[in-house]
Amino acid sequence: MGDERYFGYKKAQIENFLKEEFKKKFKSSAKISLRKRQKFIREVTRKIAKRFGKDVLVLIDFSKNGFCAVVSPAQTESTEKGKLIKSFSHPHVFYTSHCVDRFSERTQSHENCVITLDAFFNKALSTYGENDGFLTCPDGVFAYDLIEERLIVKTYINLDLLSDDQIKQFYGSGMISMLPKEYATEDVFGADFILGDEHDEFLGKPDNESL
Repeated sequence: MGDERYFGYKKAQIENFLKEEFKKKFKSSAKISLRKRQKFIREVTRKIAKRFGKDVLVLIDFSKNGFCAVVSPAQTESTEKGKLIKSFSHPHVFYTSHCVDRFSERTQSHENCVITLDAFFNKALSTYGENDGFLTCPDGVFAYDLIEERLIVKTYINLDLLSDDQIKQFYGSGMISMLPKEYATEDVFGADFILGDEHDEFLGKPDNESL
């Protein structure tokens, strides 16, 4: 009940804040252009994330003068690992507040952060079991713990922070398709590593089947 009351209070605060921002930005009832709508959404979601948290989703209806629907994760709780934020998409997945902050910082995602996290995490789930305690997506790596049938995502490490050895570990031959396109090269001699079964083909040597 306490969490529900807090969310109800928080929801009312966000709605009032949004209505005031809407009145300041759009002082007439004239039709609002798509460009102005997009600019307003970017600005107000940054402000809401900074003031009320990055786990808040705000849907704005411009036809109703700033009316909005506010959605927050169904469950948050305090644990020894800090505050846990429940995923929107996965009922058994929780992000630590540390993970949300690091993901926001490292991907420069400052609004509706949990939704963006879920989008990245959906791709990473297919790599479960490849590396114990880690899940890999094309943009980086999630570190997690499995505790009482719940997957606790501890942090996010983007590609720029990974060493060469870590890239080989997380994006080895079995995971090569997960690498972003910018890591590929048309010239084999410009590659840092290539798949073993392609090595002879690119160098013009016969493969094992032709011997």
